[in-house]
Amino acid sequence: MKTGLPIALALGVITFSSPALASPTFYGVFKGGWTDLDYREIPSGVDTTDYSFSALAGVDFPVTREIFSAGIEGGATWLGEYEDVKLFGIEAAFIGKARVATGTDLFLRAGALAWDADADHGQDDDGVDPLWGLGFSYGLDRLRFRGSVDWYEIDDADVETYTLGLEYPFN
Repeated sequence: MKTGLPIALALGVITFSSPALASPTFYGVFKGGWTDLDYREIPSGVDTTDYSFSALAGVDFPVTREIFSAGIEGGATWLGEYEDVKLFGIEAAFIGKARVATGTDLFLRAGALAWDADADHGQDDDGVDPLWGLGFSYGLDRLRFRGSVDWYEIDDADVETYTLGLEYPFN
């Protein structure tokens, strides 16, 4: 999974070398959905699904006129509660968007999640691990609908989130 680092660095170079730095778009996202936890040490019969919520803020820079953009987004993410462990964190990601039709964008995300696992029995854990995602946004006015699938690697566990939400540009 370390091959994503060159992609993330390339997006960063494109973002910060773009001649369109004078016209960024700032936006906020609230999304919710469900998670699926894949962890080898959970006994069978334990529910490995729960709810997920994220509040993100981002900035987008046009790379080519009205077709491609690249940017950065980050915020807080709740990844659910499994048995007696609660997962949440702060994420930061590069995002690349492509306009595929009027009002419709597809996007890819790559970044990191600084996560915290709080256990009821006192064995808390934390760390920083990669995240990946893809999705779409649709809207003809300022408010856009957004759907995505994100993958988080948390130590020995993989967490997938399936979310729907709203994206609102501030400028």
